[in-house]
Amino acid sequence: MKASGLMMAVVGAVLSLAGPQLAGPQAARAADVVRVGEGPFITGGGFLVAEQKGYFKTVGIDVEKRMFIDGQQAVPALIAGELDLTFMTANASLFNSIARGAPLVVILDRGNNKAGRGYTVINVSKDMAAAGVRTLADLGKLKGKKIGVSGTGSINQYVFSLALQRAGLDPRKDVTWVTNVPQPDLMKMLGQSQIDGTDLAYQFGFFAEKNGWGPMIATGDTIDPDGTIGVFATRQALVREKRDVLVRFAMAYLQGAKEFNAAAAAPDQHPDIVDILARTTALQKPETVKAIAPFWSYVNEDGQPNVASIMKMQDYWADYYDFVEKKVSAERLFDLSIAKEAVARLEKEKPFSK
Repeated sequence: MKASGLMMAVVGAVLSLAGPQLAGPQAARAADVVRVGEGPFITGGGFLVAEQKGYFKTVGIDVEKRMFIDGQQAVPALIAGELDLTFMTANASLFNSIARGAPLVVILDRGNNKAGRGYTVINVSKDMAAAGVRTLADLGKLKGKKIGVSGTGSINQYVFSLALQRAGLDPRKDVTWVTNVPQPDLMKMLGQSQIDGTDLAYQFGFFAEKNGWGPMIATGDTIDPDGTIGVFATRQALVREKRDVLVRFAMAYLQGAKEFNAAAAAPDQHPDIVDILARTTALQKPETVKAIAPFWSYVNEDGQPNVASIMKMQDYWADYYDFVEKKVSAERLFDLSIAKEAVARLEKEKPFSK
């Protein structure tokens, strides 16, 4: 397939995807419907596995899924009550939204750059690679160059900024940021030398390298080990009003995450998981899913978001870039009790044991 054809295929795939006791599926009630914002990315593998294998129905939940190309786009729907739960990244806009009074709270991990399982990746253009940019240590050669990322204050800008600092540059003034560009478009821009470097989800970095648009030179886990990629957030009121439903959602999700993690480490041993991820993400083909393993990200199996990592990001955006207007406390950002209760009930009730 020609590069342009693959680009259209990738973009098309992304856009098209754009009670206290356990109850069986037959007992699901309207009150147990959970409206979830999700994206066609492999970091959502825990959710996708749980959905496809019927784990939500096992705990008496019907999931209504609404797809978004970026977690930031789902926030207005969550605040407005159109969603009960959504994926999102710990970006500057999340901190600002909460500081301004948005009733959001983070309850679950949705993926992180665990060592050896990094999900973000830095690619550089063919011209920069030819000029000697082949490792993190070479990024000093990007001074005065254009760096493309999907959003201002995003995870991708965060990771690339840390890498530039490590190479001795000041990312606030030594490079020009090209922001708010969808990642499939960033691949194309890299191939046309419209940008000199970018930070992408691994699947897109893989596509870019495979099609000769620009090589991958470093994964996010080597820059920010255990750094958060995504989380699940809900409204504060739902933690009180639908606590049991959220706990049961977390139980099913964590079972899916456990199987997702195992498949990332040994995809050939888990063909059922590979097939699910091929069908439900922009990757489309099982062989592509396996080709990017183990760089699917890692989901904490206790469900706990990486609090220290997220608070570090807030400090960075507030103190270094001035992107965050007012910091919020960890107590305001997180409710860790949902994941804790879900793990306890999984161990006690074993609803998914075969």
